[in-house]
Amino acid sequence: MPRYAIAFIAPAQTAQLRHKILEGESKDVVLRSFFNDEASEFYSNDEQGFHYFKEDFYDENSSSGSILEI
Repeated sequence: MPRYAIAFIAPAQTAQLRHKILEGESKDVVLRSFFNDEASEFYSNDEQGFHYFKEDFYDENSSSGSILEI
């Protein structure tokens, strides 16, 4: 199963860096897991919150995260 390294700068005043290595079938699967474990406190913990998380994560101008297959 593929492994991914995920880094995310949390949208808080302290700009916390969250990082994790996860295994999963796809990027979406591990992003969902990362969201549930590390980022849901900064968004609503539902589909809409995950949507906003992915929007922030992949924003071309001010991306707050990165994901790499390792």
